[in-house]
Amino acid sequence: MAKRGDEGDGRTATNTFRRGRIWWARFQVNGKEFRGSLSTSHGPTARKRAREWRDREIGAARFGENRKTYQEAFTAWSSHIVTQVGARTAERYAVSLGQLEAILTPLYVDEIDKATIAAIVTTRRGAGVTTATIRRDLTAVSSVIEYSIEEGWRDESNPALRRLKKLKERRDPIVLPLAEDIAYVIARAPGNFAKLIEAARDSGCRQDELVTAERRLLDRDRKQLTIRRKGNEIRTISLSEAAWAVMGSIPAHLTGKWLFWHGNGEPYRNVSARFNELVKAAQKAAQAEKREFRPMTFHHLRHFYAVWYLKNGGNIYALQQHLNHRSITTTEIYLDYLTPEEAARAKAGPSQMPAQIERFESA
Repeated sequence: MAKRGDEGDGRTATNTFRRGRIWWARFQVNGKEFRGSLSTSHGPTARKRAREWRDREIGAARFGENRKTYQEAFTAWSSHIVTQVGARTAERYAVSLGQLEAILTPLYVDEIDKATIAAIVTTRRGAGVTTATIRRDLTAVSSVIEYSIEEGWRDESNPALRRLKKLKERRDPIVLPLAEDIAYVIARAPGNFAKLIEAARDSGCRQDELVTAERRLLDRDRKQLTIRRKGNEIRTISLSEAAWAVMGSIPAHLTGKWLFWHGNGEPYRNVSARFNELVKAAQKAAQAEKREFRPMTFHHLRHFYAVWYLKNGGNIYALQQHLNHRSITTTEIYLDYLTPEEAARAKAGPSQMPAQIERFESA
């Protein structure tokens, strides 16, 4: 007696049955019947193959000759996306999608569904990547899907976008660098690169904001720096006495426009890699001296500034504007590093910049 099973999704049903030891499938799409062997004697495998076969035929019926594999959609999207976003963003998308090839390449673009996205999240978490990285991966997948929707290669559902909205990024606790360890790194930095590190520590500016800073945008009368960001966004920040002392002491290059320069007036590149090499050298030296050393990244200098700013009487809302955070929630992570009294003062204090911090030294 043949063993049967039904698989349904509300659009059509797949009837699986056995002939001898081998499972077969039978279903209809748009009134056309499909019947054939699934080439397996394993029930769960048969049902999976039946669903995949049915979904392929549904896609073929819906999209006809215009049906695209994921790889075809990805190739077309790759040419499109470079005209829509910056080079670094396009490269980041490509890296993410490269990590997901094993999951996505076997599929038609209209077959990428909620189960596919769940498999991506599970696989990436199993590989030990952070939630932030998974969000970047899903953003890249979502971009390919949105492009495919615009081209008519799939319906308007975007499971990657839906999961992305639900996937909240969990922040790992920030381990602040110690003032003496930052000084230990600065002591090993050559030329204006040492000034660049000091400026990051004393101003809270992002790496790219300092690297692209132009000397003409440094206001000596008001002790302010005007920052240009991508998209021609401009903002002006007040500088602490320490930050002003650093930036104002850098000699101008005769032909270069950059505030932080080296060689023949060129701006610094690969700053993170250069900084990481200095940190490694400092850590090795500390080990030889049998002293503790807390490793750090360049971005940790921004966190260091934020906490010291608040501890020295700064207001949390003024800090939000200074750091250019879109949400006060992002800035509030620094309250965890304050005493209850300091936190209350940071939230209730004056909204303007407080008396500037003259220097950052360890106690």
